[in-house]
Amino acid sequence: MRDDDIIAGYEVELGYPLGDSYLGSALKNSDLEIVFVPGVPVSSGPVPYFTVHGSDADVVEDVLQSHSDVEEFELVSSGSDGRLYRCQWKLQDGGIVSTIQAHDGIVREMVGTNEGWVVSVFFPTNEHAAKFHDACLDRRLEIDIRRVEPSRIDGHPPVNDGLSEKQLTALELAFSRGYFETPKEASLTEIADDLGISEQALSQRLRRALNRLVASSVDDAVRGRSRSK
Repeated sequence: MRDDDIIAGYEVELGYPLGDSYLGSALKNSDLEIVFVPGVPVSSGPVPYFTVHGSDADVVEDVLQSHSDVEEFELVSSGSDGRLYRCQWKLQDGGIVSTIQAHDGIVREMVGTNEGWVVSVFFPTNEHAAKFHDACLDRRLEIDIRRVEPSRIDGHPPVNDGLSEKQLTALELAFSRGYFETPKEASLTEIADDLGISEQALSQRLRRALNRLVASSVDDAVRGRSRSK
């Protein structure tokens, strides 16, 4: 077995309804996409940075100002491609983040749209992941487990690893319909209609999937260059 085939933990992707979650009210009936930015944890609180994309971005600031679990926040940067916020939250006892933390989970990605949250979590063992699932049931947290797979010790997944089933389906359909050709053989609207989702939702889904694929390809190139030296 090669070193990069050694299993070292498990990746779990789950869906979570907006409900009373952080910024859930801002996402309802909007075109927003909110992405929590991964980073090195320096406190026991939730990840403090997130980006906001979409025309309803002002709604987020209104929610932050009135949210009872927000201790402080600041707009770090703003541009045509979105906004970056730093926010200090109060951790909700018995909530999804505290439950992940209690079972040694690490949030790798957390993305919110009007369809709900998609959270990717790393657990050190399958037992940790199983106990997390049981705890969610006990606490009546409405999670939807979408993917569970082994992680690798070097943290370098296969190219399509990390893509959700919806992202992969969207990519496959867009590719087969000629969306990536020049000129395009199908429009974003046509593909979205085939999938039964909005054009905005499809655009976000494709962007997240392509970001993952590009990051994986760049990582492959860097690794190959390093080995050739």
